[in-house]
Amino acid sequence: MSDAPTSAEAEPVRLLTVCTGNICRSPYAAVLLQDGLEWARPGAFEVTSAGTHALVGRPMDPGSRSILDDLGVTRTGAPARLVVGTVVAQQAFVLVMSGRHRELVLEECPSVHRRTVGIVDLAQALTSVAERYSWPHLLADSGAKEVRGRWRVLPELLLALGAMPQQVTEVEDPYGRGPDAFARMAGQLDDAVRTITYWEAQFPR
Repeated sequence: MSDAPTSAEAEPVRLLTVCTGNICRSPYAAVLLQDGLEWARPGAFEVTSAGTHALVGRPMDPGSRSILDDLGVTRTGAPARLVVGTVVAQQAFVLVMSGRHRELVLEECPSVHRRTVGIVDLAQALTSVAERYSWPHLLADSGAKEVRGRWRVLPELLLALGAMPQQVTEVEDPYGRGPDAFARMAGQLDDAVRTITYWEAQFPR
């Protein structure tokens, strides 16, 4: 019998980061998260971004790009694009930067309500559960033995454990506000991305 993966098993875990213009917060988070998850689980993730009021076609803001350059992250993000329901529906999680972004995402695609959370809040939820339970044991009990199964059952597990985020912690919008605002944005997103990356890295496959 062949051990080759099925087409479903070969599909990447898709994550979408969302902000307003899709040039500052969400592309920064997407590039950084793709870089981290590629280190943790090579080839398993596809992280992209979009905006609720995207400045369509614009590249990442130089303020965000310069911080990534300082971190040694050379990946480039795609030009800004609008949130589209058909794309949203394909995502394992939609990671938003504010409560308003969540509202607008759910207007486009109501079916993703359990998979649309603040990026900061998802990181906090993963940490909160780890303080009480063993994630590997929880996921093994759920039959999720590999990366796609893990992210498929994660929303239901968070809900069952009372850890599903109810509010969205806003990530500061630095657009047009200078280096200090970009640094504060990066501080919030760097911590969240690091937590999500190391959460994934703890599993054997």
